Amino acid sequence: MQRFKKPGKGVALFAQCFAILLFPMVELTRAKAMAARPQDISFMEPQSFVADTDPASVTVADLNLDGWPDLAVANFNSSNVSVLLGNGDGTFQSPRNFAAGSHPSSVAVGDFNGDGVPDLAVADSDSVNMYMLLGNGDGTFQPARTFATNQVSMSVAVGDFNGDGALDVALANTVAVGDFNTDGWPDLITANYASDTAEVFLGNGDGTFQDAQRIPVGSFPGSVAVGDFNGDGSLDFVVANAGSASVSVRLGNGDGTFQPMRNFAAGENPTAVAVGDFNGDGWDDLVVTLLLGNVSVLLGNGDGSFQPARSFNVGAAYSSSVAVGDFNLDGWPDLAVGRFHANFLSVLINNTGG
Repeated sequence: MQRFKKPGKGVALFAQCFAILLFPMVELTRAKAMAARPQDISFMEPQSFVADTDPASVTVADLNLDGWPDLAVANFNSSNVSVLLGNGDGTFQSPRNFAAGSHPSSVAVGDFNGDGVPDLAVADSDSVNMYMLLGNGDGTFQPARTFATNQVSMSVAVGDFNGDGALDVALANTVAVGDFNTDGWPDLITANYASDTAEVFLGNGDGTFQDAQRIPVGSFPGSVAVGDFNGDGSLDFVVANAGSASVSVRLGNGDGTFQPMRNFAAGENPTAVAVGDFNGDGWDDLVVTLLLGNVSVLLGNGDGSFQPARSFNVGAAYSSSVAVGDFNLDGWPDLAVGRFHANFLSVLINNTGG
């Protein structure tokens, strides 16, 4: 694995990418959580917010340090990243666009120069480069800096892979990060569309990784996310299967191995999956974008199984990505959905709590 150093800052960059999703330990007992579960889940009608041409990836962070969640969007066919600053009430300001490569396909957030201000890392699916935009702390960004990698990549994510306290960057096609063997070091997982498998790379804590463990999943997996779906403190993973209209869940044993596959229907042509507690019962739920329309939400039962998918309108076709955040600061996680070919985002405000 090739490392790249940013001059004068000691920030390590890596040519493998795995998205990071961290989830808190559940402290409620299963009985209490099940008793507290709302009977259903609901979202308000979708709001549309313009980005730029063909939004391919969206992520949530407080980019101007005002305490309100903002959105960063990688626009595949306009060679830029859009930043939509949040107003704290579920609405967003007009996009500010920043050039970043030829065909940006994924964006991640981290403080790469240690100044306390969030920066952006962008994968470019049309080159072997990664682009970094240092933040100014007001929602604007400096011109993109180019870092050569050793492969064309669709995804980018951030983590401290060598334990030096400086954030590193990893790039690949479809990835996630989690400590699957509970040794304190971040591991990597990727969904492999062509082979119907996921691959787990256990981290050594020095920026290198063990050989891949290949794990069967569903047909044409195109997205992967991490959570604790049965509340045992060990990380599990889920993939969205474009070829089998389902998600595959593999429960972790805490030693880097996984239990047999469980499949749950999600709707036709799933494109992305993310994790959040959408009904406030303390268990991880799933949200899945569908290529030709809506999003599906699968409520978790806390034992690694999920209820039948509930479908929610997002306003148009070609959902490409989804991010979870509390956009109106009411304590309930909301959704931001990238609409490829539609040039906008759909925001769904969670009103399960009334």
